[in-house]
This record gives sequence, C-alpha cells and structure tokens, in this order.
Amino acid sequence: MGFLVAKWGNSLAVRLPADSAKRIGVEEGDTLIAEIAADGRLILTPEGRAVGKSELRRMREFVERQKETAPVVENMRRGTRY
Repeated sequence: MGFLVAKWGNSLAVRLPADSAKRIGVEEGDTLIAEIAADGRLILTPEGRAVGKSELRRMREFVERQKETAPVVENMRRGTRY
C-alpha cells in the first residue's frame, strides 16, 4: 500500500485513507507516534491511551449488537449440584 507525500505549509504530509484509518482505529485529532527503523522504514503507531474515542464507539456498537442472556451464575444455580 502506497501513500502520497504532499506539501502542507512548509512541511510534508502523508494522507491516511479513510479505510486505513478505520482499520487502525484512528480519527481526526488523534496522535500517531512516528519511529524510523534502522532500515529506514517509517513506523506509525496510534498514541497509547486507555480508551480512545474510536475504540469506545466500537465497544458500544459491539455491546448493542449482543443478545441478552441469563447470567452465568444464575444458570449454574439452576444446574445439577454435586
């Protein structure tokens, strides 16, 4: 996958396509940590944070899709006792 390097003021910028941003869980305003590997590769990693906006949104969507089930302990109480 290639990214275009473009001029942004006096700097250069790399545009991150929307599908790539979604895959790594970043959105506008998030920070990426840049590292340059010994072999010259540029490694971008989303800045560590407890829970970011996009992760929180994905967790909420996941929970909303889950079916409600009886609690495990309640099921165990109804089960055969030893």
